[in-house]
Amino acid sequence: MNSPKNLIIIVVVVVGVITFGLFQTNKNPPAENEPIKIGSISALTGIGVAVGVEESNGAQLAIEEINALGGIAGRPLVLIKEDVSIDKLKVAPAVAQKLVSVDKVVAIVGPQWDEPAFAILPVTEKAKVPMIGADNTNDLESKTNFDYFFSTWYDNRVGIEELLGYAQAKGYKKIAIMRPLGAGFWQFTATYFTNEAAKYGVEIVKDVDLGNPLLTDFRTPLTKIKTKNPDALFMVVGDYNQCTVLKQMREMGINIPLLSTEAAGNNIALRNCPRDMENIYFSTPRETEKYEAFAQRYAKRFGHRPEFPSAATAYDAGRVIAVALKETSGQGGEKLQKAILKVKISGTGLPKIVFDGQGFVETPENTFIMKTVRAGKYVPVD
Repeated sequence: MNSPKNLIIIVVVVVGVITFGLFQTNKNPPAENEPIKIGSISALTGIGVAVGVEESNGAQLAIEEINALGGIAGRPLVLIKEDVSIDKLKVAPAVAQKLVSVDKVVAIVGPQWDEPAFAILPVTEKAKVPMIGADNTNDLESKTNFDYFFSTWYDNRVGIEELLGYAQAKGYKKIAIMRPLGAGFWQFTATYFTNEAAKYGVEIVKDVDLGNPLLTDFRTPLTKIKTKNPDALFMVVGDYNQCTVLKQMREMGINIPLLSTEAAGNNIALRNCPRDMENIYFSTPRETEKYEAFAQRYAKRFGHRPEFPSAATAYDAGRVIAVALKETSGQGGEKLQKAILKVKISGTGLPKIVFDGQGFVETPENTFIMKTVRAGKYVPVD
């Protein structure tokens, strides 16, 4: 027969076990209720903010649509947005470290442009966190040996070939180049343009290094170019500088076409300098079958249509992560990296998302077309 003392001991033990179990349950909620965190790194302020916000929006739209379908095995996805631009590169590694160590993200969409990617990759590689860029060039493919970096962006070399083919068809024999100092998109495209020019009967008569990607006064380099009397000028421009370049060319009497890449085809510049934009000719990706429906959903969510192609490729990056997470039941790390490599889906930016062995999307030769501006609208070049 149990004594009162023994009964008290039994009650205390039982209560203790129940209490401990309750605390354990509260400390470790069921996995099916735990959000899966994904990071997003782009310029939300500073240089390139217009592109960065679009990429953040594209990733956000993908996450919201996936959650509307039930998330991943019933777990919602959460997008954690961080701000990194080329004028704030010093903070890039710390931002990435926060995402992987504090926020515990399983993957990252971004970063925007190559320069932040070079700074961030050592952090994400060590943490085994896959990162899918929405606008990174194949310069990263040639200069890095990282297993956890992917890109849904186009192979820019295909776009440069389209641009050089146009120059050849127009009879441009002498072309000058302006490029900013440093690695990344600007240097990669300008170097590839230079290396391939001779195949198209084009001579590079002047190659001016601007020294500073944030330059706003181009009159000195334009003066050097004017003395060479080129048939056209090639420069990678964007919403932050192209109106200035075009205006200064006009003011200096440099009446030659400005050749550029898809970054030139943005509605911000079109609104700010529509007449000067009629002197720019750029290669840009063709719209896919899925793009128009995406653009309409984007406009409904954010109040306007996408301004840049990378809104669609960031959306695709989010979709790729979701497809891979379904294969891993929400697990990250090496399992997620291997699952991403195997993803094969129809794309919004590109017709198909199929990665090569180094994590870049295969880009067909007919992906790009030439466009210019007429009567305030972008139109294909005949």
